[in-house]
Amino acid sequence: MDSRIYWFVAVFGYIIQTKCLSIVQWTVRDSGRPGIDHQGVSIFLSFMYFVPWLLLVPCARLVSLASSFTGSRPMTPELRTIDETNGIMDNDNNNNNNNSGNSNGNGVGNYNNYDNGVKRNDVFGKLVYAVKLAVLSLLLLVVIFSYMNSLSLTPAFDVALIQNTSIFEITSLLYGVCGLSRRKNVFRNFVVMMIALVGIVLVSYTKATCDLLAGKFSINQKTGELEDPFLFDRLKSCLLCGLGALALGPFTVLWNRWFNYSDRVTLSHQCQHLTYIASICMAAFLPFLPRALSTMAKVPTSKVFWLQALAAVLFGTLPHVFSLSLIQRQTLPSYSTTINLGAIIFMGITDWICEPTQTTIVRWEVIGYIMLSVSCVVLSIAYYEKKHIPLY
Repeated sequence: MDSRIYWFVAVFGYIIQTKCLSIVQWTVRDSGRPGIDHQGVSIFLSFMYFVPWLLLVPCARLVSLASSFTGSRPMTPELRTIDETNGIMDNDNNNNNNNSGNSNGNGVGNYNNYDNGVKRNDVFGKLVYAVKLAVLSLLLLVVIFSYMNSLSLTPAFDVALIQNTSIFEITSLLYGVCGLSRRKNVFRNFVVMMIALVGIVLVSYTKATCDLLAGKFSINQKTGELEDPFLFDRLKSCLLCGLGALALGPFTVLWNRWFNYSDRVTLSHQCQHLTYIASICMAAFLPFLPRALSTMAKVPTSKVFWLQALAAVLFGTLPHVFSLSLIQRQTLPSYSTTINLGAIIFMGITDWICEPTQTTIVRWEVIGYIMLSVSCVVLSIAYYEKKHIPLY
């Protein structure tokens, strides 16, 4: 399947996830029940967020099975090796594996002596691997928990706007500094990025005007200022989400350095790494889970409430994460930054479709979206370059 299709799946998966989680959070907030701890709800939803990550390995198997039916399946993982350092398969081991495979006739060789590319009897290699997973898990915990907390304080569009803007800025910067992006047409791409950011500023600046015209806000007749009862919640949410999203920059850089650097690292192995990361994150939430469950027991829930929560993780999180991993695998890392711009664009369109009577569009907002859309298309074309590596 083409990477551009995965691009749309990742964007719409993020939108479904954010909209559904926002509805769940605001259902709890609007219930008005005394004694409800919104931190507990955020912890519970954060724990739920990582559950579909455990399905990434079966999804990779399904991709392999589908490719086998089409006759385009590449080498099996037993015939491929990982040439990492610190106790991970190197070129000498790879040559030994090939020689052993030729002698045995099955190509397996010494692959059985490795777990995810790490020698089974190499304690130092396993320790380094565990430290890598722990570092990535810690960075991801910051991103997800700040994201869940922000959804309980401000509408989904505001969270999507500030989070994707922060991720776009930090990943674009770190990819350039760490040498993960191409050094062709750097100035042109920089100008296009600035145009995209100006478009985001126009969209966010005119958002208050649009909400005022839609009747969501009112004007204080004495002071002449907008009366927004959730003003400080919005400010706290944007600050929390924006700063928390910055941790995803080091996460993506380290992920590409450690687990996405070679075509010999198979999709199955990458999904196993992500599954281990999700397991560590879920284990980190376990001490706080009783508090979260006691909070959820006080929330007036219904079938619709739980259907929305399941839809968020199964039809939002799982497609988004899996498609994003495929895009990172098939294209240059910088191409994935355009997903953040696409999420902002389509989140605005989704709000207009879902709430047509509560959405008012002004001229400068349209101009901002046009600038953002053109920049997204230009950067997608500039960054798109297939690695020509197999999926599995």
